[in-house]
Amino acid sequence: MPTDFESTIEFKQLRALAEETFGSESKADQWLNTFHSSLSGTPLSVAVTSTGLIEVKKILNAVSYGGVA
Repeated sequence: MPTDFESTIEFKQLRALAEETFGSESKADQWLNTFHSSLSGTPLSVAVTSTGLIEVKKILNAVSYGGVA
């Protein structure tokens, strides 16, 4: 059952960005649910706040454009 966040437009946009970044739904899901030390949590758990969502998007954009995350 999806969480409240997973039902939001923000989550759907984040998931689409992750899929675009990693090239597949399964890779995006794996990344969104894997602990990242720079976030002190999983991207999905951090993105439930507006500040966290911005940080997760920054990392995805860095990955997309050759940055390190």
